Amino acid sequence: MRDLNEILDDVVRQFRLQYPQRVVTRNWQDRSAYADHELAPGILTLVYTGERPVGNVYATEIYLRAIGRLYCGAQASGIDVERQELEFLKQWRDFCSSAAVGNITIQSVATSQQKETPDGWFTCECIAGQYDLGSDLDWLPEGPANMPDKIFASQKPDIGQDHRDDYFPVSENENE
Repeated sequence: MRDLNEILDDVVRQFRLQYPQRVVTRNWQDRSAYADHELAPGILTLVYTGERPVGNVYATEIYLRAIGRLYCGAQASGIDVERQELEFLKQWRDFCSSAAVGNITIQSVATSQQKETPDGWFTCECIAGQYDLGSDLDWLPEGPANMPDKIFASQKPDIGQDHRDDYFPVSENENE
């Protein structure tokens, strides 16, 4: 079993290791929370947006949004911003397809479309997983008082009390 925070923190940690020049966080903040110089290296924010069990809790897909933001300088043109956005996006895409963290698939991408120059941003809707989010259930919290010395089995149609003589001993050990 894995914990969602553990999984997301691992993604952040691995991206930070692969791209140390970028700032990586799980704490999204509005643009007004940052000075221009803080956005200059590029900030990647990873946000959990939901999940979908694929038939069972032991094979869960996690939905994520990756938000990349950067400040390109007061003199940056629209194409300068777009180029830096696409370079940052390529790093995220390369990371998602690498073995660094596992299976992250980008489902859709949107960018600033040069409309917020000198700021740039991209956002990616992603699916990660499948992950085992099931708890370790103990189906037998207390074992039987007496364990049998041997376990016997049979096959249809030779089962039940009338066929006791048709049963044969089974064991996990091949030598028994």
